[in-house]
Amino acid sequence: MIKSQNNKTIILTQSILDDSSEFWIHRPQTMLQFQLQDELQVVNRNRLILKTLLLGGHYIKYGEEKFLDVRNMFLEMVYHPRTSSTGFRLSKNGEKLDVYGDVQNWVEVLKKYTIQSNLQQKYKIIKKIGEGSLFQVFKIKNKITGFQYAARIYDKVQLNSSNYLLELVKKQVALLRQVDHKNLIKLYEIFESSNHLYIIQELIEGGTLDSKISQTNFNQEQIVFIVKQTLNGLEELHKKGYIHGEVNLKSIAFKYQQDLNSLCLIHYSKVMLINVARNNNKKMISQRTSLKNDKTYISDLQQLGIILIKLLTGYQFHQYNLPNSMDEIKSILNFKQINYEIEVLLQQLLLTDFETQISETNTPLEVLKNDIFKKQLEPKNFILKYQAIDDKNQRVSINNLDEDSLDIRSRVHTLPYIENRQSNSRSLSNRKPNVTPLKLSTLHKLETIVKPPSQTSERRQSNLYQLPRMNILPKIKQKIQ
Repeated sequence: MIKSQNNKTIILTQSILDDSSEFWIHRPQTMLQFQLQDELQVVNRNRLILKTLLLGGHYIKYGEEKFLDVRNMFLEMVYHPRTSSTGFRLSKNGEKLDVYGDVQNWVEVLKKYTIQSNLQQKYKIIKKIGEGSLFQVFKIKNKITGFQYAARIYDKVQLNSSNYLLELVKKQVALLRQVDHKNLIKLYEIFESSNHLYIIQELIEGGTLDSKISQTNFNQEQIVFIVKQTLNGLEELHKKGYIHGEVNLKSIAFKYQQDLNSLCLIHYSKVMLINVARNNNKKMISQRTSLKNDKTYISDLQQLGIILIKLLTGYQFHQYNLPNSMDEIKSILNFKQINYEIEVLLQQLLLTDFETQISETNTPLEVLKNDIFKKQLEPKNFILKYQAIDDKNQRVSINNLDEDSLDIRSRVHTLPYIENRQSNSRSLSNRKPNVTPLKLSTLHKLETIVKPPSQTSERRQSNLYQLPRMNILPKIKQKIQ
């Protein structure tokens, strides 16, 4: 129940997220594990009666064959004047169930699956911190606890105008309701008004991995830890039957500014059910022999492998040209003298293609069994130490680079909600590079500003990808005489 601008009460009978009009349902076909069982008072034909209720996931067992699927039902707190007891009300399409008693634990579980309408009573909006094509993001504060959260606000008119956009939001909400893992963003509750949909989730204040690359130098131990935490998140998604579909530098974020252990995956707009992917794969196999070289599909683990290369070397490889870049990857890893164990890890990631990812094997779990993840990370490495951006002794001038070369140093990606930025905050000359500045000439030969290793020094043979040699360097037209 909400009030309009004219102070008239508006009663929402069905949420924009709800597809079903039924209030009571028969016993679900799925196996239920009940987490709460209490004897509570319920209103039945205007009388209070004692009833044993059970809650399992998003189902309430009311009777032997009488259940409630509480997803997207409206939830509100109610007060019974005769017994002076508090409770909650679940309502949908004119039907309702009032429950009284010790219901605090019930409400904590139900609020993730249900819809509420009293946002302004519970939260104070602090400021806008970001926006997307479909939503705006605000930092909000709970008026009672003082805890801060992020609120995604969607325009219902925009959602109703496109079935695709609405289904996209429904898919993301369905996923967030199923997962509860430290390496995935957490959903707390959902509110709805006549014009907007509000999704309350964890506040991400540490920025993305994309923004941190140019602010700090990750050592190899920290890089392995980042990969491990990302794999933990992907493993949880895989257990729930999902593929992330968009693992990149901007979809890996940190809840806290300097805490490496606060990593979580964000951006679920391209998530896909594994069963759906398998069915689609069967249809596509009839049209193509294999998806291994398909530019449209690349696995989550291959995307993570591209990130690992970026963190280790500073090079950004394009996912669509990955199969043809193996020789170049081997050359760079050999030049950088990357640890052999990390090469083995990278091999596991890059060779897990889309077809393997949607097989019966739980691929993220298989990679997590790698021996490199059995080592404990030193506690000091959880805290990131940012470089002094204005350190004059570490400045690198771009004037020394000739016109035929391309400096590939990382740029700082400043988040939209960071305020009071210095006027010279985007000046490249004021930034300390995160790796030894490298450059690519027009002939695509690897060069470096510092003196390279001696040509006579013995180099370790790279065992990465025992694949046929591929000539991937572009053909350079001979200079016309």
